[in-house]
Amino acid sequence: MDTNAVRLTDVFFSGPLQIIVSNYIRTPLLRYFMLFTGILNIIYNGHNFLLFNSTIKQPLPILNKFIHFKNGKYQLHRLYNLIIMYPIFTYVLLNIVMPIEARILLLFNIIVGISYNLFYYLTLS
Repeated sequence: MDTNAVRLTDVFFSGPLQIIVSNYIRTPLLRYFMLFTGILNIIYNGHNFLLFNSTIKQPLPILNKFIHFKNGKYQLHRLYNLIIMYPIFTYVLLNIVMPIEARILLLFNIIVGISYNLFYYLTLS
């Protein structure tokens, strides 16, 4: 699987979707979590796309600690996604009123994200 294509999907689909969904959340902490997750998703994956595509030669110093140069991200990052981020997204999906289109896209994002992170967590361990 071309992980750089997945990074672009995160930049142009997952991150923006998380930002859009955050607009439907009324609880401030949950709303900001979803908003910041979307923004960071775009920045992190956009940066890594450029880095692994050799468009930029050196990672930004602030992101250097979070990039695994062989696998893209560390296993701890995958665990965070599986144990914290996607369960919170699932809570949002089940408890926040939003348009059906956003609900379907968020469900798709959760299923693909869990599958992708779990696959790489298990195969790279």
